[in-house]
This record gives sequence, structure tokens and C-alpha cells, in this order.
Amino acid sequence: MELTARAIRQQRQVRGVGLETILDVVSVLALVFGIVGSLGTLVAVGDAWVASSIAVRAVLHWLWLRALAELIRLLKRSVGLEHAGRISGSHIATVDTCSHCGATLRSDVCCHGCGARLIHPEADA
Repeated sequence: MELTARAIRQQRQVRGVGLETILDVVSVLALVFGIVGSLGTLVAVGDAWVASSIAVRAVLHWLWLRALAELIRLLKRSVGLEHAGRISGSHIATVDTCSHCGATLRSDVCCHGCGARLIHPEADA
């Protein structure tokens, strides 16, 4: 008997390069070209005021493009879409805390918040 099948139409998410990634790359390129241009202007013309103006504009363009990329990431995250890159600011980290007072532990021996001696789980077994 011959094996047969039917075509089933399905929707799949096709991943490409996100706009936020393109903005990040363009921001770095703008910063590099701006600094190189300001150094070239300083050498060719000798005017530090014009060279510093070009450098400041390059930094502001970098900041503006990075902010746009960050905004796109935040909007994508808010609607549940995948985004490229990392959102700046705080992030979730795993830290050890004292079970008695809840303070963050800085030592493996005792809690600096309440002075309790720490018992390790492998010592109980």
C-alpha cells in the first residue's frame, strides 16, 4: 500500500533580523563614524570647537538610536513578542538570603543582618 498525505495549511512564525538589532548596529556605526569624523576634522581643520561639536552630535545620535531600540524591545515584550537584545536596567538575579531575617547573605558562615549561623543543606544529609 502506498503512503499518502494531504497538505495542511499552518501558520508559522518566521524570524528575521529585528528592527531593534538594526538600530543597535546603526547607533554604533554612527558613534564610530562621528568620532572618526571629529578626529579627522581636528587634524585637518585644527578647530577643536567644530570637532567637539561633531563628537557630541555623534554621542547624541547614538543615544537616540539606542533609546528607540529599547522602546521597540519594551513594546515587543509588553505584547508578548520575542525581541532581540537585552533590555537595559534592572534584571532578576538569584541571591542567597537568610531564612531568619531575609537579609542578603554576604558570607557562607553567618548572616550579617541577624548574626545567625548558616546551616548548609548538604550537612544535614
